[in-house]
Amino acid sequence: MNNFKKLACWAYLLWAILSWVFLPSAAANQKYERIVSLAPSITESLYFLDCIDFVVGVTDYDTFPPEVSKIQSVGGNINPSLEKILNLKPDLVIGEKIFHHDLLERLRTFNIDTLELTLHHRLNDVKEAFFAIAAKIDKTREAGEVWEKIEKGLEERKLLTSKNLKKPVSMLVVVWHDPLIVAGGWSYISDIMEAVGIRNTAGSKRFSFPVMSKEELLSFNPDVIFLVQASKGMSITARDFISIMGDLPIKAKNGGIVSFEAEVLLHPGPRVLESADMLIKALNRASKEECSL
Repeated sequence: MNNFKKLACWAYLLWAILSWVFLPSAAANQKYERIVSLAPSITESLYFLDCIDFVVGVTDYDTFPPEVSKIQSVGGNINPSLEKILNLKPDLVIGEKIFHHDLLERLRTFNIDTLELTLHHRLNDVKEAFFAIAAKIDKTREAGEVWEKIEKGLEERKLLTSKNLKKPVSMLVVVWHDPLIVAGGWSYISDIMEAVGIRNTAGSKRFSFPVMSKEELLSFNPDVIFLVQASKGMSITARDFISIMGDLPIKAKNGGIVSFEAEVLLHPGPRVLESADMLIKALNRASKEECSL
């Protein structure tokens, strides 16, 4: 009888060890077929991980890939509808801690699996979030391949930029004009600029998107001012911006102010190379209009 008890104890201990070792792996390999994304950058990550076909809900601000227009919206980035999400019967909802923590907690009470990400401030944050999503849906290998292409692409663009520039150029990326909000040194945009060899005029401002006064703008006096237009956001033109700045004697007025649609810059996700190309496009367009570059 004592031998039987010892055998039972050993069997239970072995089961406990195997459960501890293998259960996390099983959870990581769980397949999800109905995913709701609560931010454009999350949707774009799922697309790059070849899982867009499993996305059943997105936000009003999702524009990429084009097929998201056929996916049901659950509301805005900050205030998605719990009712709309539940109606979609998701098996996984992915959101951001700052905006969606309470909502994700509510969803867990309905036995819906969730993934809570940290808001993407820097390029490294974007990478961490991308790999967190990949791990959740068992796509870590694919994520590694995607990010390897990103890093290689940034290096290639840096070589081209350094080859094409006649002299060092500073750029200010404006994401809103009233008040003047720019991409600061603590941002995904600034990290991409640095990676491709463009100096961020506002790099010393240790915030993601700080407000800049006209006095600061004159003090920084960038070579290029890039006004980022978006379908649901700023759409100001270079001419309008010059009018708003009045008589402020900034050198970018001499052809260095450019404006075009570059919404990808406002979605801190894996479309890093597209974002880099938009920044380089702004640089090239300014260089054509301003012979001093």
